[in-house]
Amino acid sequence: MERQTNPPWMAGCLTLLAGALAGYGAYWLSRAARRTCAVILREHPSLFDLWTWEAPLTVVAAGFTGLAAWALPAGMLRHQKRRYLNRLIPPAVFLAALIALTLVHFAWLGTPLGVGNDTNGNCPLDNVPPWWPGWLPT
Repeated sequence: MERQTNPPWMAGCLTLLAGALAGYGAYWLSRAARRTCAVILREHPSLFDLWTWEAPLTVVAAGFTGLAAWALPAGMLRHQKRRYLNRLIPPAVFLAALIALTLVHFAWLGTPLGVGNDTNGNCPLDNVPPWWPGWLPT
């Protein structure tokens, strides 16, 4: 029987923190796209407006998404005899989930459809900034 040297909650806390940081990165990327295209938001946002709560909701959602994406495969592979699976699969699922969350966040909130912009034609009508790579979905 192996003796565990790290506290059992350490991996969970680090995963939650990494997911929250990735959530802030997703929020920052979407905000940069809206600023580049000068997306016109509501003049007077209210307390119940999505733009008001975007940053904290994104950070919390990404934190818990990352935690679940790590914990589910780690729990299923806990009794696996091949240790390299325990070290490869949970991080791969974690990264895939956070990359998917970032792309969905960018497509949904970073490039809003049907919202005007104030760039005099520098950004197309779909509000995709010129610096966004064309091979990535929007």
